[in-house]
Amino acid sequence: SGQELLPVDQKAVLVTGGDCGLGHALCKYLDELGFTVFAGVLNENGPGAEELRRTCSPRLSVLQMDITKPVQIKDAYSKVAAMLQDRGLWAVINNAGVLGFPTDGELLLMTDYKQCMAVNFFGTVEVTKTFLPLLRKSKGRLVNVSSMGGESAFSHMVMGCPSQDMAHGILCGRTKMQGMQRQGWVRISQIVYTLLVLSQ
Repeated sequence: SGQELLPVDQKAVLVTGGDCGLGHALCKYLDELGFTVFAGVLNENGPGAEELRRTCSPRLSVLQMDITKPVQIKDAYSKVAAMLQDRGLWAVINNAGVLGFPTDGELLLMTDYKQCMAVNFFGTVEVTKTFLPLLRKSKGRLVNVSSMGGESAFSHMVMGCPSQDMAHGILCGRTKMQGMQRQGWVRISQIVYTLLVLSQ
C-alpha cells in the first residue's frame, strides 16, 4: 500500500486469546511483520497453539494463559519479563473474550453471567494491571479488542453487552485519570469488531 510502517526491531507484543479467530490470525500476522510475539492461549496443548508453534518463527512464544486464572496470568508475566530482560512490551492486546449464549436473559443461569464477566471484564482488567509495568518500561500501548455489544444493548445478548460495556468504562476512566492523550475508536466493519486503543 506504500504506507510507511514503524520499525519492529526488538519490539514485543502480548496477545491474549491466541488459540483461534482474530487473536490467532493477529499472532501470525505480527510474527510475519517481525515482532516478538507472546501468544496467550487457553490451552497450550490445543490445536491452535500447536499450529502457532508449527507455522510461526522462533520469535513467537506460546504461553498458557487462561485469563480467568490469576495464577496463570502471573506465571505468564514472569516468563515474559524473564525473556525480555531489560526490554518492555511495545503492546498488550487484550483480545480474549466470549459472547455468551445469545438468548433471553431469563433462561440463562447465573453461572453463565459470571463466566462472561470473568473473561470479558475481570480477566481483561487482571491482564492489564499485571502487565502495566512492562508497558510503562517501553512507553507501550494497550489495545482492547471488544465488540459493538459494549456500545449497544441487544435483547438476545444480555450476557455479553454489560461485560463489554464495563470493560470499556474502566479503561476510559483510567485514560482520563492518567491524562493519556491518544484515545480513539477504530471500527473494522467487515468483522464487526471495535478496538479501543489507549496509548501512554
